[in-house]
Amino acid sequence: MFYPPMAGYLIVAAVSMFLVVAQRRQLIGRNSVIGIRTRHTLASDAAWDAGHEAGVPYLYAMVVISIGHAVALLCVELSAATRAGNVLSLLGWVLILVCAALAVKAANEAARSTGP
Repeated sequence: MFYPPMAGYLIVAAVSMFLVVAQRRQLIGRNSVIGIRTRHTLASDAAWDAGHEAGVPYLYAMVVISIGHAVALLCVELSAATRAGNVLSLLGWVLILVCAALAVKAANEAARSTGP
């Protein structure tokens, strides 16, 4: 029953980790397809780099939350505790959305600090 949320968590973890590695190795330049794409981060290459560097801690948090909740849901599935599983599933997605919003906020602030 909790396998779809577990798969979703693992996808979020993989994408977040890919973005962290890509930022560290400078694999992804400014583009309109992948990354933290806002008006401020797309303004210049310097804004893009600063914004993504500021968002990295939140992406790490998303990886930890996603993997932790996937493991927790697996334990819930094995113990057949459906109420706990429902709460864990919703809580995990809320935490991921909060981290994503904080990553965008940090990226925008860093991108704006680079100047025009």
